[in-house]
Amino acid sequence: MSKKSVNRAITVRFPTSDYNRIVHDAEQKNESVAEHIRTIISANDEQLSLDQRFVDVERRITNRMFSIVCAVANLSDHEREIARQRLNGGN
Repeated sequence: MSKKSVNRAITVRFPTSDYNRIVHDAEQKNESVAEHIRTIISANDEQLSLDQRFVDVERRITNRMFSIVCAVANLSDHEREIARQRLNGGN
């Protein structure tokens, strides 16, 4: 049994101002309204993925900086754990 790509329809109601903006933008890009909305959704998905990647990079940089500062300050493992807890909102 072969798998076929099935397109499904969704009906969405927009406020008039949003509808007019979507139609105008689609016309400017020489796209159908449906294609323009698919493009917007795809771009949003890509942005969410990019946002998550930035969060991951920020976390890695923060961890690396913490390790560097602890090494420069010559903190013991115990002092390092206390500093980590304080930074994370603990006492």
